Amino acid sequence: MKAVHFGAGSIGRGFIADLLHDSGYDITLVDVNAQLNQQINLNHSYHLYVIEEDYQEKTIDRVKALSPVEERAEVIQEIVLADILTTAVWADNLPKVAPTISEGLYRRFLQSKKKINVLACENAMFNSEILRTEILKLGQLTEEQLEQIAAFPNTAVDRMVLEDERNGEKVINIGVDFELVIERNKLVDPTSSPIKGAEYTNNLVKYIERKLYIINCGHACSGYLGAIKGYDVMSDIFADEQLVETTREVMGESANLLAKKYGFTTEDLNGYIDFAIRRFQTPGVVDTVSRVCRSPIRKLEPSERLVGPANQCEENQLKNDLLLEGIAAVFLFDNPEDQQSRELLSYVEEHGVSEAITHYTELPPEGSMHQKIVQKYQQLQKQKGES
Repeated sequence: MKAVHFGAGSIGRGFIADLLHDSGYDITLVDVNAQLNQQINLNHSYHLYVIEEDYQEKTIDRVKALSPVEERAEVIQEIVLADILTTAVWADNLPKVAPTISEGLYRRFLQSKKKINVLACENAMFNSEILRTEILKLGQLTEEQLEQIAAFPNTAVDRMVLEDERNGEKVINIGVDFELVIERNKLVDPTSSPIKGAEYTNNLVKYIERKLYIINCGHACSGYLGAIKGYDVMSDIFADEQLVETTREVMGESANLLAKKYGFTTEDLNGYIDFAIRRFQTPGVVDTVSRVCRSPIRKLEPSERLVGPANQCEENQLKNDLLLEGIAAVFLFDNPEDQQSRELLSYVEEHGVSEAITHYTELPPEGSMHQKIVQKYQQLQKQKGES
């Protein structure tokens, strides 16, 4: 069996390709990093190290790497021959990989190849549908043709994956725990399990929201609030008892919502919160605030990790005070190397925080949530000035 996977970064190599390998696929990784591709192709393998198992080495073999730029024709041919296609390129980059994927699927269609599962394993709501939409925008395949040649099940993904270097080789340190949830009813064959170790469901949204509104929301809030206190590394934030408690309470606000919406048990959600907090308390795990907090504008979108649960808590008359504080903290995130951070701060400076809140979150200025965020912003701004 053959798998083509776009994106040889930490999630790509350390999570998706790991599961593809364990599912019996020969893997073609598609990535623009020439140095990394060369390293992989040297022995047609790469190494992972399991953090909780004293960094025990795991070798991923039966793998090769291709450049989508220098070796595009070969990549397209690999898509024609593939049994499954996956991506982990970061959601914002799906439009960039869509043309090559479209070309490969178009060739499959012309050659009457079998219908293939295409799974975008990105940290975004309805990730595979985003890729499908980008492919259709190109106009190479009609909607009917694309339906004949590819299925686009959405996914929810989560694993601790950290880039490292050993003996001059780029490697990934991985956590034992992971979650890959796949939309069963959208698979080519809903009775199949194309990736071992994945969970298959007909109600993906509840798993997407559990991950987005607890793990991603909690980690983002801790990062933005930690940045105000001057922290640069996530493990330092999770050694600060006050911030850990705040993070647990933020996750708890989202958990109350998810319990009400989907019937998750309190025990299940508390265990999930513990798992999310343990991530940055694991010895040796180093992750930066800049990475966790990157692209703040995207994280302020109405359906995203912060505004989404805050809005729904409000609608369900549930507590959302700390979620609103987390939103306020985003407007103070200052990373000169992050384009969205620069844009956000410039907008606040030019238009004021109230108008910025409306512009980026779509929360109306007359609403109580909006007014609370303004108040919390002013409090955090003062705290930042004193730190």
